Amino acid sequence: METDKISDAKLIVDRDKCLVNIEYMTHKARKNNLIFRPHFKTHQSLSIGRWFRQYGVDRITVSSIKMAYYFASDGWEDILVGIAYNPREYSLYEELSHRCRIIATVSCPDTCRVLAKQCRFPLEIMIKIDTGYNRTGIRWDDIEGLIECIKQLRTNSRIKIWGLMTHDGSTYGLNSREKILEHFESSVDRICTTRTNSGINDLIISVGDTPSASVAENFTGIDELRAGNFVFYDLMQYVNGSCVFDNISIALFCPVIDKRPHSRTVVIHGGAVHFSKDSIQINGRHVYGMVVTPDNTGWHKTEDEIYLSSLSQEHGIIDCSTNNLLDEVMPGDLLAVIPVHSCLAADCMGSYTLTDGKVIDHLRQSSYDSEFSLLYR
Repeated sequence: METDKISDAKLIVDRDKCLVNIEYMTHKARKNNLIFRPHFKTHQSLSIGRWFRQYGVDRITVSSIKMAYYFASDGWEDILVGIAYNPREYSLYEELSHRCRIIATVSCPDTCRVLAKQCRFPLEIMIKIDTGYNRTGIRWDDIEGLIECIKQLRTNSRIKIWGLMTHDGSTYGLNSREKILEHFESSVDRICTTRTNSGINDLIISVGDTPSASVAENFTGIDELRAGNFVFYDLMQYVNGSCVFDNISIALFCPVIDKRPHSRTVVIHGGAVHFSKDSIQINGRHVYGMVVTPDNTGWHKTEDEIYLSSLSQEHGIIDCSTNNLLDEVMPGDLLAVIPVHSCLAADCMGSYTLTDGKVIDHLRQSSYDSEFSLLYR
């Protein structure tokens, strides 16, 4: 990799590591007879999406109707929009249904009531179940709310209830494989109880967090897997045991712009606008990324653990109090940083450069972003 051509922050992707990760998760899904519907919100790239096709993937999850249009433009024909349905976007769902199988997600009785009145085309629905994350969805033990959702959806014969889905994002904050598995098993038990309470035995059960998908081996009761972060992994997944270091396929390359001997810190041009402000606790302190060393093929771990200790909008501060980095780098040198959360770093940066120097697409930098806005008129 020609690092001398990098003058500003760039998000570097190791394609070979991505392919290993995709093959691993695809194989795990097949071995357990699961429908594999990876979440493409992590990478938001047509090029990276095509890598999945090499392993027979033909169904995907996205996080917005805009993203659904983006991937439908590249020939994806079976798309689940994982975010809760927004009634203001009804016409976009109806239009897209002429081009591909589109599945919508509903998360409360009021939405079901509105959608049942709006819907004028055959539409499949996933009901979002909250198994403990407390973000969106019908609480797993809210039988009354579940039955009301089903009742409202059944007032429109065009609507088919396809299944129940959950995203238990609580697993991202856990710090061991054992805790992830314990949480996963509880989440599966809860959503399976919800299916029993629904009175509809043929509803599929769909789950979708990378920590659980990575460490679990028993998927009894589950029909569909929707993990997404695994294509890149990140520092959070490495710390909680979801992956090993060599699985991490993404790093942000940033130039050094200041050295501060009095505080023993190094400053890089890489801040919240590049990484987001997601942090993770390591050894009792919040960190915003792990510093690694660029090399000809990508990056490698440093001998000592070195972390981003704080972020402002454009600046990243590296704590050098327990290492020799301050003495080893000069302004203009490049450092690579493993982001805490690869999904957010990818969204912030909006572009990728492969380790061979090739630039590949991202939704945020595509012409499709502006073209899509015309559909709202």
